[in-house]
Amino acid sequence: MLEVGRALSCENRLSLLTALADGEATVTELVSHTGSTQPNVSNHLAVLRSVGLVASQRSGRTVRYELASPEVGNLVKALVAVAQDGELAART
Repeated sequence: MLEVGRALSCENRLSLLTALADGEATVTELVSHTGSTQPNVSNHLAVLRSVGLVASQRSGRTVRYELASPEVGNLVKALVAVAQDGELAART
C-alpha cells in the first residue's frame, strides 16, 4: 500500500494516470500529452506498472498502456477533484 501512495505522490505520474483515464495510449502519445521526455515517461510508467496501477500490452514493437482497472480511474478522478478543491480553497 505504501508503494502505491509513493507512486501517486509524483505529479508526473498523476499526469500520466489522468491521460490514461481517457483511454489507452503509447509512450509516444503520452510524451506528447505530458511534454516530458520519452525516457522520463517510460520510467514513470514502469513505476506505475510495478505497483499495479497501469497495465501494458505489446503488439509488435508497440506497447500500449492503460489503467489496470476501472477502480484506478475512479481513484485518479477522486485525487484530481481533491487537488482542485484544495487549490480553490487556497485561493480564497
